Amino acid sequence: MSHTIETRTLSRSAAHVMVEAAQNAAAREGIAIAVTCVDAGGHVIVTDRMDGAATCAVPLAQSKAETAAATMSPTAAWFQSTQPGQPDWGMNVPLGGKFNAMPGGLPIEIDGTLVGAVGVSGGEAHQDEACANAAIAALGGK
Repeated sequence: MSHTIETRTLSRSAAHVMVEAAQNAAAREGIAIAVTCVDAGGHVIVTDRMDGAATCAVPLAQSKAETAAATMSPTAAWFQSTQPGQPDWGMNVPLGGKFNAMPGGLPIEIDGTLVGAVGVSGGEAHQDEACANAAIAALGGK
């Protein structure tokens, strides 16, 4: 019986490629964003805030990335179910306020394995999501 397991995680260089891709997408949209890439455990690899992005975009991007890694799903997938009166309403309370169901957080899978997540904040929901998708596309992941 083995007492350990092997894990794979997003590299720092890959995280920087993703940040640049997300920022390029934001520039094309005419918005300024913050981007955070985390490893599979939700630990920050890199965070960057574009000139002009609101300072609150940084913790929002981080919480989106952490949520996507923890749930292994896009943050937008939780948006409806976490509204008042819905089954997952209050989800952030037992998680210490760290759960973020706003669009813009995506898990990063390479060869079917979760290796991290990316979170984007600073634009409208659809813009954050588009920038996060651009980051994923830069790696050829899904």
